[in-house]
Amino acid sequence: MPQLAKIDLVSIEDLQTSEIDRIFELADEFADGLARGQRIASASGLIMATLFYEPSTRTRLSFESAMHRLGGGVISSADMQASSAAKGESLADTVRVVSSYADLIVLRHPHDGAARVAADYATCPVLNAGDGSREHPTQTLCDLYILRRKKGHLKGLTVALCGDLKFGRTVHSLIYALARFGANIVAVPTAGMDVPGYVLERLAAERNYSFSTVTMDELKSIAGGLDALYLTPSAPHQMALFTAGDEIQKIPSAEPPAALDAFYVTRMQKERMTAKDINAGDYVRFDARALKTSRTQSAVVMHPLPRTDELAYELDADPRAVYFEQAAAGVPVRMALIAWLIEKGKAAARREAPAAGVAIRFKGEASLPRCANSNCISRFEGAYLRARFTLARGVDPSALALKCGFCERELKIEFVGHVRSHRYYRYDDTLQGYVRQWIEEGSLAVFESVKQAEEGGYEPYKRGPQREIMKPDEIASAVESLADQIIADLPDLTSVSMVGVVSRGAILALRLRDLIERKTRIRPPCAALDAYTHADAMSPIDGAEDFNVEGRTIVLVDDVINSGWTVQRAMATIWKRGRPAAVRLAVLIDRGHRAVPIRPNYCGKNIPTSRTERVQVRLSAPGVHGKSKANDRVMIYSIVEPLKQPEPAN
Repeated sequence: MPQLAKIDLVSIEDLQTSEIDRIFELADEFADGLARGQRIASASGLIMATLFYEPSTRTRLSFESAMHRLGGGVISSADMQASSAAKGESLADTVRVVSSYADLIVLRHPHDGAARVAADYATCPVLNAGDGSREHPTQTLCDLYILRRKKGHLKGLTVALCGDLKFGRTVHSLIYALARFGANIVAVPTAGMDVPGYVLERLAAERNYSFSTVTMDELKSIAGGLDALYLTPSAPHQMALFTAGDEIQKIPSAEPPAALDAFYVTRMQKERMTAKDINAGDYVRFDARALKTSRTQSAVVMHPLPRTDELAYELDADPRAVYFEQAAAGVPVRMALIAWLIEKGKAAARREAPAAGVAIRFKGEASLPRCANSNCISRFEGAYLRARFTLARGVDPSALALKCGFCERELKIEFVGHVRSHRYYRYDDTLQGYVRQWIEEGSLAVFESVKQAEEGGYEPYKRGPQREIMKPDEIASAVESLADQIIADLPDLTSVSMVGVVSRGAILALRLRDLIERKTRIRPPCAALDAYTHADAMSPIDGAEDFNVEGRTIVLVDDVINSGWTVQRAMATIWKRGRPAAVRLAVLIDRGHRAVPIRPNYCGKNIPTSRTERVQVRLSAPGVHGKSKANDRVMIYSIVEPLKQPEPAN
């Protein structure tokens, strides 16, 4: 009996491009074989279980037909409400049990992230047949397969996505796939049905890809004739126009579309909407007039089906309408997917879930956040399914951005805490370094409100960078003192180079360099280093043409010590450029930082507490084995002012 590899298809991104190409090759073979009436038994002895917690016609029947045509068997529950799920059985228990009955599970579920949970707990492969409004990767395989057959390629195609782009899970998977294959996307959402932010952010972060979103109102205001897409809502009629002069930004082409290659129309996903989301009168209706312009002469019309009122029946006779071909492709494409799993099974492949970032560990229920998505599977599966998060790339500096490990929605946290000190803080970007370290050591707590923090036994942080900012004259005095310390410590200033950590550290480095020049008439070269982007992010500043670290004494400057992470990254960048003779750290530490419950982990000692105290440590060059040289010593210059005494209570 053939074996299936434990490869789960939760997202279309779980497949590599070469794997999609191979599945399409197999689909071509199966489509030809089916046309010839060929009998196939490559899955003989295998059993597929279809677990559909939501209604389905095409997806379910095409999967079951595919397995039967491969010679395998199918088991299914006619209605999941008639299964143990109605008694409260968890999804995890259901898939674990079904894994012992079947070799493959096909799951459809109303909650976002359910396929991820099933894949985690099932011992056999899990194929996502649609989870909430998140993704529907096997439908996208069918869409891509037909689009490629009609156009001969995918790269460079221009595809207009029309309708409900917010809840349409087929659209989300298709967007990821089109971006990967270099197609151009023009989003034409119905008002209020835009592509969700988490989809756009994932595209930007993982593929550096973005696309234009053209609202119906914007389309109406664009000058032009009928040489365009013509969308007709039920009432009143509206015209949506693409013209040669339209400023439609797209990546990668960044050019207005010379022609549209496909329209992908979706129905309104009413079953996922609240009452306030539904405004049927505004929904677009696609009819034959959209295809009567020169710009749309060769455009095909696609739809994942079922349709409601958004797609006119008059289009059915047009050869450019390919939505029934999409549905028919469900059998050979899903046969190909199963056959591909068998191919992979021969090599005993077992694929781990794709890396989604380091999961954050939270200690105690009081500090465990809840996903902000009301349809996330983590909100419905009981206590066994703890919410899990990774660090997201948030752009709001006043909130910590977390990403749900199940549904990928972003959660913004305003209050963070430290589990050992039992102090909480209002988050801002100055805490970024601390939070990274707390995540690494498993001591981060997060709170939705002050009330939640204090009910959990946490007290407000009274001192620190947020509360104790040095005044300008104090900073000037501290910088002057730092410059004096550097001059006294380094007699040969001609061999010194300054490196400031972007951005405040770089400003501070320039100020120190100017002071050193004024005091000694020696002007050390200066560079800025961005430790938060990539390892080579170091560049000369202030007019310098080149910056050399080899054999020189480097003074690394920053405005605070948030954690050792920044310094470690900076050291790695410096040593990648060359081997310095020595490194010194010049850090402006304001008095508030003494109260922060961490220590700079790169030195393993306390922050200096007096003007005369020095801390020396040894650092090895990253990736270099053997003993460190004596001149690898790192000396920390710092300024620490005495803590203020608390003001007496009135």
